[in-house]
Amino acid sequence: MNEKINILPVPTWNRTGVNWADEKANLPENTFLPGKKIPYNGEVPDGIHCADTLSEELSAIESGMGEYFDGYLKDRADKTCFLTIDKKVKNSFVMTEIIDPKRPVSRTHMSITAAEGSHLTVVQISRGDAPDGAYMNLTQIDAKAGSSLHLIQIQLLGNQSRSWEAVGARIGEGAQVKLTRAVLGGSVAACGSLALLEEQKGNYELKTAYFGHQEQYLDFNDIARHIGRETTCEMDTSGVLADESSKILRGTIDFCSGASHSVGHENETVLLLSPKARNRTAPLILCGEEQVEGQHAATLGRFDEKQLYYLCSRGLTPLEAKRMMVEARFAPVLDMVPDKALKDEILEYIERRLNSHEKYPE
Repeated sequence: MNEKINILPVPTWNRTGVNWADEKANLPENTFLPGKKIPYNGEVPDGIHCADTLSEELSAIESGMGEYFDGYLKDRADKTCFLTIDKKVKNSFVMTEIIDPKRPVSRTHMSITAAEGSHLTVVQISRGDAPDGAYMNLTQIDAKAGSSLHLIQIQLLGNQSRSWEAVGARIGEGAQVKLTRAVLGGSVAACGSLALLEEQKGNYELKTAYFGHQEQYLDFNDIARHIGRETTCEMDTSGVLADESSKILRGTIDFCSGASHSVGHENETVLLLSPKARNRTAPLILCGEEQVEGQHAATLGRFDEKQLYYLCSRGLTPLEAKRMMVEARFAPVLDMVPDKALKDEILEYIERRLNSHEKYPE
């Protein structure tokens, strides 16, 4: 089996280094012990049911990280949480994983089946740190006709740990799936998402924000595959790269035959704080259908001196002005976070990163 992860659906020149994740993102050997697969036994709100096993149909949903990673998590997860939602659930379902020296590895496998007309917001949070720490998660989603599911992933690990977060979603007729991600911590952070828009008028929205610092390596592989008619996707990524950090984003919109009148947009903006930071973006639009609309755009730049001057002229210090401009990159993601305390924690994380960079600039 090919052990590479985050593979670009259609390869380009190998010399560009974007066809798959760098070897830095290889799964650590010390996590290859069998997992205990302990079922979730916490409280669940009314309208949510939790099962101990996963159906073969749901298990077959592929993530953007690829077959190798999916198989590994399904076989070796330490914890499982298989949810079914049968109505509109008002309160968010929150799961938090903490890494520490006593428990340096967390491997979780989650599935969410959203019945017709149901709604739920799921928040996944990872925190903590440990030498050679590793957080790995696979989430598989089956959104039935007319359902609505919002998955929020907040990664706040320390600098000694690494993270892998994979999402696969099958989206039914008129269903909507939103994936919101804030990726801040870890020496390595890899994310892969794949949305299968199988039925008419299915909708997928992806919003990602990241802040790379020191020698952090970030790797994203996001795919929206349009199969049904009149399906739509919006994929927006915004990030900051400081120090000697590096990032690869593969964003693919795949219009399959039969996906007529479908629309797909992808956009990325990157703020570079250091000349040593490295950014690579690989937007890809595949078209097997004529009557479709696909667009992609990427913007790369540094702080706008005119904007900084304007903000400083209104009484802000240079650092406060830069903080405001950096936080603006995270605004689309922060607006989706339902908990104020969690928003404040993310903002504090961003502030520490920026203060560290400004104190020791390149």
